[in-house]
Amino acid sequence: MASLDLPYRCPRCGENKRFRSLSSLRAHLEYNHTYETLYVLSKSNSVCDAAALLPLVADGALSAKSCFPYRELPCSGEELELAPSSTACYLPNVEFPLGEILVKTAMSSGDALSSTGNNAVAVAANVAASAVEAAYEEGLARLKARAFERLELDERLEKLSEEVEQKIAARVGRLQTELERKSLELEKAKLESERLSQEKQDLEDKATELSRQVDVSVEMLASLKQDLVNKEQELSHKQQEVGQIDQFLQETAAREANAKVRLQQFIEDLLDRADRAEKQLQIISSCATTPNGSLGHCSLQGSKPNGQQLLFSVLAGRSEGGYKPCRHEKSPSKVNEVISPEVLKIRAALFCIFTYLDMKTLLRAAEVCRDWKFVARHPAVWTRVLLENARISSKFLCTLSQWCTQMHSLILQNLKPRQRGKKETKEEYLKSTRGCLEEGLEALLKATGSNLLILKVSHCPNLLTDRSLWLASCYCRALQAVTYRSATDPVGQEVIWALGAGCRDIISLQVAPLHPCQQPARFSNRCLQTIGRCWPHLRALGVGGAGCGIQGLASLARNCMRLQVLELDHVSEINQEVAAEMCREGLKGLEMLVLTSTPVTPKALLHFNSACRNLKSIVVQIGIEDYFEDPNSPEARKLFDEMVNKLQALKKRPGFSKILHVKADGLC
Repeated sequence: MASLDLPYRCPRCGENKRFRSLSSLRAHLEYNHTYETLYVLSKSNSVCDAAALLPLVADGALSAKSCFPYRELPCSGEELELAPSSTACYLPNVEFPLGEILVKTAMSSGDALSSTGNNAVAVAANVAASAVEAAYEEGLARLKARAFERLELDERLEKLSEEVEQKIAARVGRLQTELERKSLELEKAKLESERLSQEKQDLEDKATELSRQVDVSVEMLASLKQDLVNKEQELSHKQQEVGQIDQFLQETAAREANAKVRLQQFIEDLLDRADRAEKQLQIISSCATTPNGSLGHCSLQGSKPNGQQLLFSVLAGRSEGGYKPCRHEKSPSKVNEVISPEVLKIRAALFCIFTYLDMKTLLRAAEVCRDWKFVARHPAVWTRVLLENARISSKFLCTLSQWCTQMHSLILQNLKPRQRGKKETKEEYLKSTRGCLEEGLEALLKATGSNLLILKVSHCPNLLTDRSLWLASCYCRALQAVTYRSATDPVGQEVIWALGAGCRDIISLQVAPLHPCQQPARFSNRCLQTIGRCWPHLRALGVGGAGCGIQGLASLARNCMRLQVLELDHVSEINQEVAAEMCREGLKGLEMLVLTSTPVTPKALLHFNSACRNLKSIVVQIGIEDYFEDPNSPEARKLFDEMVNKLQALKKRPGFSKILHVKADGLC
């Protein structure tokens, strides 16, 4: 360490002399600067002042001065120069003849005082002065020798001190460098220790997680084994059922063939009887014109064919009041018209064909001829009515109701109202066309009554409202499948309650609002709860909308225990919490789950697959607009692709490859 870095400095030497401790500074001041002060006083002849402080000494006292031992120094005359005060050091073995110097000074100052004394005293004083002078010279010589010896020692000690200080400073510097290096190594060691501790903790966490996953895998493996055993048992039962169904189909086919043969024989027998009846009528007619008076005999013979003729007239479309092929048609002008067997054969053939024709073709066929019209407007061929992508009126539906008395399926889809008038405003047009087909629909439902089993009303905005379901609940109480989807008038709780009160046998219900819906809050959790209370035996159900929440879905799943097909359309995100709540008390027999435009998480699908043991198909249809408000941004596209990739990754899991079907934007 350099001398300037030491904490204590000498007040007389200045900055050039500094010390480590107060004890070192005290020793320096005591032994160095005391000698220097006396030497300066003696050099400036200031010993007179000191003599003034001393009493006059006697001769005996002067002779009794003590001698100080000293050691002579081998130095020349040029070396008798005083060193600077900064080189002074403490010499414990050097003594100074201060007594002699003081006596000499006292005697020299007494010379001036003894000029008026007696001569004896003057002589004695002279003798003493000469002795003192000699002693002073001798002491001064010895003092110089000792001073030069001390200066040499001071120089050596100073050099030694500087060398020691330099070595100490170098050693201290090396130690500080080593200390800094060790501190840095210690800090690195601490950081490495913390990193290793963190890695150890991470490894322990991973080990714990792996252990948990192993436990879960073992449980899943055991569950899968049990499921496999159950599936094998179900497969054996299904095979037995398939065998029974095959046997039943074979028996049914044999019975059907036998019935066809019997029906053909019955028709042929009926035609033969009709031929015989015609011949007997001709005989009767000829007997009535003969002049031989055999009328009574002929009338007696004709009494039997009259019953056969009556039966034939009913089968051929006759009645006692005349020909009535349909209860709404006008009777023909001719009464008791005889229908030939060829006509009956043609009508039978047409009936077999017309049952496979659609509504438009039947309407056109009725314009061909009388026989085609008779068959085309018979209620037996109007069992299934499909009206779609057409512009119709309520009057047309009323006319159609005349022939639909045996209808069991009615589908009204994507119907269009009349065209808007040139001077008619949009508000007036919407007001006049709202519910304009409900009058004809009411006539149609009233005509078919309890024969109707299937009713579907979809994509008919403003033409048919939810009042259609209310009409169905009034006239068609045997309905089993109902579909009503509208964007302008979604179904509400009141209509669902009315439909549930009138039609208790519904097993398939599709009432999800179309998107975008003008009344999104109309179909809510209360509707879901009402559905669960009205139809606990539902097999297939389709609901949706922004108003469907976890409370309504859980209530629905809890009440409809036999649900096999469930479709959720435009419902809020289905996460693991919603899936767990739905599967807690319901959906045990669910076989198919369809999520249309409904965001779903992979964990939710995993929960559905694990909780619903009979699940055979999961269909996920999603679009980027279902997740993001700005579907055209690159960030939204990137996040959507990541979501789709996570859903696609589920197909790699055991049991998901065959049941999961993901349909998204940009995917096949």
